[in-house]
Amino acid sequence: MAYTQFFAAAALSAAMSGCASAAGDCGSDWYAVGARDGRLGAHPQADIYATRCAARVDTARYMDGWEKGFAERPIPLW
Repeated sequence: MAYTQFFAAAALSAAMSGCASAAGDCGSDWYAVGARDGRLGAHPQADIYATRCAARVDTARYMDGWEKGFAERPIPLW
């Protein structure tokens, strides 16, 4: 039970702080970045990556990944 609460708190914290906070987020695999953001339950953040990253964001790939990740996100049982 404590593990579930810890995981939920960590996911909520990451979502609230925004996933576009580390330089490692500016990668070339926008599908994977979107899937990770979706699994964390974060809102789509392609526009944030576009302003932070020097590389062009493939918004279509990001959104495909986000939708897949969002569908797979763990739902808290509280």
